[in-house]
Amino acid sequence: MKRILMGAIASVMISTAAPAVEIESRTLDQLYTAAKEEGGNLVLWAGGDKPDQSDFILDMFKEDFPDINVIHRVDLSKYHAPRFDNALENGGEVPDVIQLQTLYDFDYWTRRGELLAYKPKDWDKVYPAYRDPNGHWTGLFGVSFSNLINTDLIGEDKAPRDAMDYLDPALKGKVILTYPHDDDAVLYQFWHLKQKYGWDYLEKLVANEPVWVRGTSMPYVAIGSGWYPASFTTSWSLVPFQDSPVKFLLPKKDFFLTWIQTAAIPAKAKNKATAKLYTSWMLSKRFQSKWLQWPVRTDVEAPGGFKAVQHHNTSPEDFHRFMLDRATQERFRFQMEQLVGPIEGVSPLDMDYGLKP
Repeated sequence: MKRILMGAIASVMISTAAPAVEIESRTLDQLYTAAKEEGGNLVLWAGGDKPDQSDFILDMFKEDFPDINVIHRVDLSKYHAPRFDNALENGGEVPDVIQLQTLYDFDYWTRRGELLAYKPKDWDKVYPAYRDPNGHWTGLFGVSFSNLINTDLIGEDKAPRDAMDYLDPALKGKVILTYPHDDDAVLYQFWHLKQKYGWDYLEKLVANEPVWVRGTSMPYVAIGSGWYPASFTTSWSLVPFQDSPVKFLLPKKDFFLTWIQTAAIPAKAKNKATAKLYTSWMLSKRFQSKWLQWPVRTDVEAPGGFKAVQHHNTSPEDFHRFMLDRATQERFRFQMEQLVGPIEGVSPLDMDYGLKP
């Protein structure tokens, strides 16, 4: 059963005294004009673990708004957040938009009054659980981690789909996984595995000798390169790319991870007009219908004929709840380090993705 999104409730409790914020009524063209009058600059801090991870989005944005100068920085959300905290503490430069996976940070910054109350255009079309009721943060797109396979290396009929499939001795040493204690989303996946199948399952999975790597991008690079046949700690397009052997497969019966990548405009942002253009554009049908996985709008269908994320065995709300429970998360993180071993390797931002791990 899906749990109530506690972060949204917290935002209601702390913001009841704030004046109501109207949903953006200007067109994107009008927002574009205002952004250019402001100076036409946008500084975006985007969560990710591969330098080009935001290019799909930003290339489309620049195509629509060529006069906007975008300065963006991709880094792990867990590093962007303290960087933002330090900037606030020391009077440093903050981004115009901060777009992260670490959802608990938005609740924290909202309580401290660090986020602008703004409801982007079409904000009312976003599923209520994926937005702060007072507009301090808004979900922009959904991301799922599940099975990714290379059909040149393993037939789709033999590919692992559910948790027990990954214990197959035929996959020993052939599965590539992200260190769970290095990534909150992957840690959540392993938490669910422990909750359903017990600690014994995790021991058997580790005994099947998966290849452990930093970052959730390396598994899809490695599978696309034909180095390994399968992973479940990465993401990909719901619809396979033409002539590609790489396929993203949802489980047949097991639960899988989905979260909503969320964004906010800092109260101290320098280029607020451009930030409003960006967040409103991200909620537009133009972007939402092009996104490779789950839209956040109630009136936009998922690609490839997939049902809305609410009709699958997954829960973005549950991931938010898990992220808010820092005590449980930190204890489990160290348990996983004891089981898997210490994290090895350079930051995923500094990896040579042309080398087989």
